[in-house]
Amino acid sequence: MRQIIRRHELIEDDVHYAGEQSSGGTRAVASLAEFLSAMAAGEPTADSVLLEPADEVAQLASQLSPLRLIVIDFPKVGEGRGFSQARLLRQRYHYAGELRARGALKRDQLFLLARCGFDSFQLDPTENLPAALAAFNTFSVAYQDGSDALVHVKRRHSHAY
Repeated sequence: MRQIIRRHELIEDDVHYAGEQSSGGTRAVASLAEFLSAMAAGEPTADSVLLEPADEVAQLASQLSPLRLIVIDFPKVGEGRGFSQARLLRQRYHYAGELRARGALKRDQLFLLARCGFDSFQLDPTENLPAALAAFNTFSVAYQDGSDALVHVKRRHSHAY
């Protein structure tokens, strides 16, 4: 079974994605289109949704209450739209459920992903997950506000002379 990092711990993943074989006790993650279609039909079937880079977060804004998990996919190295999607979900739409980053992600990105509001991570399969946990302690001060409470935010003080 696949392992992920959730809230700074290694755990067994309890979800499966389209195209993966379901094992007992796992929950399915619907695509945005599948989820919205089911909600429009009045037949919500999933409490988890997968956002692709081109998906508009605003489409999901009025449908967040039944969602326990939103997975944001990073299909290739250098794909950065998921960072913006996470910030929108946390700060503009006040999503409080689990937010997972998944895909071509390296341990060096964990700190910044957490700053954007992600609280679980499915890294590239080549990554050493126990070693990746140390990435959360890489920095102790940040200059920008974030959607996490990992670090103290240093404020610039302007002095009038």
